[in-house]
Amino acid sequence: MSAAEHGSHGDWDVVLETNQLYEAELAALRLREAGLDARVIDQSYRQEPVPMVRAFSVVRVLVKSEQAEAARLLLQEPHDLPEDAESDAGSEEK
Repeated sequence: MSAAEHGSHGDWDVVLETNQLYEAELAALRLREAGLDARVIDQSYRQEPVPMVRAFSVVRVLVKSEQAEAARLLLQEPHDLPEDAESDAGSEEK
């Protein structure tokens, strides 16, 4: 098998890179709900006091290489909140 046939992490490919763990976890949950096997790898460096610097905050979502294209397409699709979800958007405190 050539290097091009391997994923970026063995048999796994990165489909999302962010600096927030919760964003990666939400994306992985969406992929899992669609039947894709997803892993979250937090490679952030934390030592206080360090400001939030992208180079020190890296969280990746990985899927099996053969599922990578489908995962990327799924993550590009808009996804609405459920009707029973609460949102503070647009509300003002009086």
